[in-house]
Amino acid sequence: MEIDVDAMHTGANRSYTAAGLADDGARNLSLRSVTCGMFGEFAAAADFEGILADTHAQHMTTLQDVERRLGVLGDKAHAAAGAFTDMERRNTEALRHVAWQTIQT
Repeated sequence: MEIDVDAMHTGANRSYTAAGLADDGARNLSLRSVTCGMFGEFAAAADFEGILADTHAQHMTTLQDVERRLGVLGDKAHAAAGAFTDMERRNTEALRHVAWQTIQT
């Protein structure tokens, strides 16, 4: 089995980049709001503003959740790559030890 830890680190970094973009989107959305009366002063406009405000809030929540999940994914990818690197180092040392013992006997 071959594991490309460089690709895993690259993927993790891309996940962090995407997380940052999601966070930027959530922060930009949080700077804006649906202004009361922006579509007029009648019942249907007020209903539409309410729906739009709810959707706006849902988008911010979704982007925040995406940011968190992508960050966790990046952390896990880095951790997995590190674990594979450590395992490879330990296995290489163990093989050298076995080879050394074989040569000595």
